[in-house]
Amino acid sequence: RERERESVCFTLNSPIKINERERERERERERERERERERERERERESREREREREREREREREREREREREIIENFSCSCSCYSLLSI
Repeated sequence: RERERESVCFTLNSPIKINERERERERERERERERERERERERERESREREREREREREREREREREREREIIENFSCSCSCYSLLSI
């Protein structure tokens, strides 16, 4: 029985088993690094998407402003010649 225990102990702690466990830990660390890289890429994609959305909103606001200016000019009525200055 003592020999069996020593044998099992030796087998579990043999250089080969230790190496296998170390390689498995290294693979797990690499998988974790890859998951972290993927999370980082996802954060970057989300950030770019938010920036694109902000830019679209700024463009919509500029378009609304241009539309307001056009309406002001179109609805402007005056008997003098200042209208021609506004339309320039």
